[in-house]
Amino acid sequence: MQSNTSLAIINSLLIDIKTINNSLLIQLQKAGFNAQLQFGPDEEYNTKTLIQTIETMVIHFLTITANRHQFLQRTSFAERKDMESLLKGLYISLKESQNTLQLITADSLETITNPPLNYLSSEGEIRQLPLMESITYIDLLKPYSRMLELIIAQERIHALSAVLETLLHTSPSTDHIKTHDNDDLTDEQHKALELSHYFVKQAL
Repeated sequence: MQSNTSLAIINSLLIDIKTINNSLLIQLQKAGFNAQLQFGPDEEYNTKTLIQTIETMVIHFLTITANRHQFLQRTSFAERKDMESLLKGLYISLKESQNTLQLITADSLETITNPPLNYLSSEGEIRQLPLMESITYIDLLKPYSRMLELIIAQERIHALSAVLETLLHTSPSTDHIKTHDNDDLTDEQHKALELSHYFVKQAL
């Protein structure tokens, strides 16, 4: 029951994050923020690339969690709760940013170029969009994304190996290639066919 609950919450958060994220860039531009300004620990983001990063990560996680059985088998409950907590933090930073952007636009508040994602409140105080906090959550979610991606890649390799092995066992042996159905092949074609069998064996 706990596993089902954690997965359901994770999927719900992913969908909510994707929904908000889809409209965030337009709202940032309407509020007057420069989409080209670089920020982040190594200035690796601007608003456009940050939103694209979130979008890519969400789609990746949704793809992984779509295989419910595999996701539950490959992660612990503690790991899922940690993902849930990080996704919740990411969602809050996006939701609060959305609300703040609506206020900035409605009240025509002044945006600040340096530091990026800052603005002047109606009281004249310099404040930062909560969107900046999303970078921390993204960095903390990346190891989970890479871990799950690696697991899926390994399973695909194993599945492909199994298929190749089956094909190899059911295909004619290279020892009698020239004596059965391939009598009409040229020497060059025989060599190419033998080479392909060799590479299949090496891949297994």
